[in-house]
Amino acid sequence: MSEENKETKPHVSYDKLEQKIRASLTDADSYTQRNQKLNSALTITTIVGSALTAFLTAMTAAQGPVVIQGLWDWQGACSLGAVLSIITTISSGISQQMNISRKLVEGSQCVGRLRALELVTSTKTRDVNEITNEYAEILRTYTEVIK
Repeated sequence: MSEENKETKPHVSYDKLEQKIRASLTDADSYTQRNQKLNSALTITTIVGSALTAFLTAMTAAQGPVVIQGLWDWQGACSLGAVLSIITTISSGISQQMNISRKLVEGSQCVGRLRALELVTSTKTRDVNEITNEYAEILRTYTEVIK
């Protein structure tokens, strides 16, 4: 390729590339935050549900057939314990089925790589073509995170 053709070959500017990286970073941050919130909600539901079930069954065992005199018998306590146990099991199952932990790891990795690439782009410490290639590789690797 002659020198003339190299000069006319279009390439992406640092500024344009930085804008694309920042847009992807926003997507990756949102993805990670959504999954963090969902993970927190499911984890809290599982922990609180398990703790309440354990407390309720222990209280019922300690008190005998009448848990709260005139208000609550063992059947009501066992029914509530069963409902809490179902909620806990479903919450835990959803977390496992949705692979929330994996999504959090992937989202965090993607955000880290994009932040590093954003820094390199803004300081122009690497060739724009190298940055473009790395950005393309990040987009391929984290297709679920960056949509």
